[in-house]
Amino acid sequence: MIQQQSNSITSTVSVICSRPGPFLSVYIDVSRDVDEAEHRIGVRWRSAREELHRAGAPASLLDLVGERVLDPSGAGGRVARMVVAADDEILLDEVTLRPRAQEALTWGPLPDVTGWLSDRSTTMPVLVVLADREGADFELYDAWPEPPVVTDSFHGDDLHVKKVAVGGWAHKQYQRRSEWTWRRNAEEVAAEIDRHVDDGVPLVVVAGDLRAQGEIRHAVSEKAREILVELETGGRAAGSSRDALDQAIDHAVGDVVVTDRLRTLNELEEQAGRGGAAAVGLREVLGKLTLGQVRTVLLSPDEASTQIVATRDYPGLPLPTEAQNSDELRADLAVVCAAAATDAEVAIVPRAKSGDGVSAVLRWDDQRSGSAVTGELE
Repeated sequence: MIQQQSNSITSTVSVICSRPGPFLSVYIDVSRDVDEAEHRIGVRWRSAREELHRAGAPASLLDLVGERVLDPSGAGGRVARMVVAADDEILLDEVTLRPRAQEALTWGPLPDVTGWLSDRSTTMPVLVVLADREGADFELYDAWPEPPVVTDSFHGDDLHVKKVAVGGWAHKQYQRRSEWTWRRNAEEVAAEIDRHVDDGVPLVVVAGDLRAQGEIRHAVSEKAREILVELETGGRAAGSSRDALDQAIDHAVGDVVVTDRLRTLNELEEQAGRGGAAAVGLREVLGKLTLGQVRTVLLSPDEASTQIVATRDYPGLPLPTEAQNSDELRADLAVVCAAAATDAEVAIVPRAKSGDGVSAVLRWDDQRSGSAVTGELE
């Protein structure tokens, strides 16, 4: 369900890992919602810079990254900044709201993006629709809860939008006109929702007037209805609580993320249980990555980051040049880069079935592969 965002992140990491390295990776708290925030960030960066310089990072690259770290992000609340640089060039500079992962400060043969990926795994694209009987406000988010990338409004026909208390022969006529106006406005809103769903938005959240929500649900396509969540809080009306709405959207996004993870874990369990298209454990997954056989890696960063990989044990593993002759690569970083290079998704999970934190759902199983080869030879 969150395939669109996964593809985007995979593409970003793939571009980074196509560079030879080494990489300077900084994932650091840049929140400015505390007293003397600018001073605190400056002190933290000076300490981080010294640490990275001792590790071998060149001064020119540290200066380049430092400019990004110290530059105000413009975001409120708790904020972290992920910056990856190599060859005197910034390869990634992204802000993450409400980060949970630990900071990362590394200079090495692989980009250290696992913490950033872990925080990004709890976000997703969302279309928020604040509806009433006259129309709706639209907010499109590439990665909730980051700021919306598009905001728009639709104001439909408000003639007779409110039923009037009239009597006599005109009463039924006014009632019918109001019903018709509500329905027409809802259809216009639904058409806009359908357009975004066709573009790949995986979650639509509708809040506001309950009657309008019902009309919109009835008018949208079946595809949109399957991913539409209606909320009882928030809306266009004056006095509506934005904090309550944001919390409700948080819950809706969390439900989708958890459901998506469970779906992938269940598929892994099913495939592994019948000896099908699954790989369990670091060694087996790395072997499958060298063949381009992995569709989705299930990675538990806490477990995988304690494992070490020697590239000589995996000839052909697609990694940056700087990492190809290393005997001490962090397993989580090697898996992320190799997965991105082979267009495999990376799903961050609390545990990945194996004790070393790495499992995978494959594109095909070995039995099918063997049968295809046998058929060709015959």
